[in-house]
Amino acid sequence: MDVQLRSSVSVVISAYNEEKTIALVLERLRKLEYVTEVVLVDNGSTDQTGIAIERSLRSDSRIRHFRIEKNEGLGCGLRLAIKNTVGDIVVRQDADLEYDPAELINLVLEIENGNADVVYGSRMLVRKAHKVHYYYSYLANIIISTFSNLLTNLFLSDVETAAKAFNGKLVRSLHLKSKGFEIENELTIKLKQMGCTFYEVPYSYYGRTFSEGKKIRAKDGFKAMYSIVYWAIATRIRKPLAKEAVLETK
Repeated sequence: MDVQLRSSVSVVISAYNEEKTIALVLERLRKLEYVTEVVLVDNGSTDQTGIAIERSLRSDSRIRHFRIEKNEGLGCGLRLAIKNTVGDIVVRQDADLEYDPAELINLVLEIENGNADVVYGSRMLVRKAHKVHYYYSYLANIIISTFSNLLTNLFLSDVETAAKAFNGKLVRSLHLKSKGFEIENELTIKLKQMGCTFYEVPYSYYGRTFSEGKKIRAKDGFKAMYSIVYWAIATRIRKPLAKEAVLETK
C-alpha cells in the first residue's frame, strides 16, 4: 500500500509456534511501504516458525529478528519487541492472521493526524468482516472490557484486541511487567494513567478455532481480571510519568 506518512512506523510481532501463518503475515507486511521496520520476536517456538522467519528475512531488510529460547508468554515477547523499536508510531500485529495487516493503516492514521496517542482496532464495532466464532470468547471479552472500563473510566468496546497502535515514545517509556495475555490490561491502564488520548476504529476479525491453533484459554480471562485490579491500584500508588513529560524528553 502506497501511503505517504510523516511518521516512521514500527510493527511489533510476538510469534509462538505459528509455522503455518508467520510467512504469510510477513509477506503482507512487506507490501506496506509505509512500514519502516518490523520487530519480530520468535517467542520460544518449537516448530518450524524460526525457519519460516529466516526465509522471510532474506526478502525484507526491514525485519529485525529476536528470539526468546523458552516461551514465557505473549507479554514477554511484546515487551522485548516494543523495547527494540525506533518508530514514531508502534503498531502491534499478531502472527496468526486473525487480524489483517492491510487494516493497520486505519490505526496509524489516527495517530499520524494528531487525533490520538493510542488506537485500538475493535472487533465489536461491527462495520467490518467478522468471522462467526465462539460465543463464550465474545462474552468473556465483553465482561473483561466492561470491568476494565469501570476501573479506568474509559469507554472501550474491545480492550483485549490484538490490533493496537501507540505513540512510540509513550509506549517505550512504560516499564511493562506482564508475561502473558494480561499485558493488554497493563498497557491500557498505564497509558490511561499517563493521560493518553484513546481512539477505537472498526477492525475485521478472522478468528481461529482451538484446533487451528488458538492459544488463549479460560485461565487467561481470570488473569486479565486480576491484572486489571492489580494495575489499577498499582498505578494510583505509583503513577507513570505524565504524557507531556515523556514527550518533552529527547
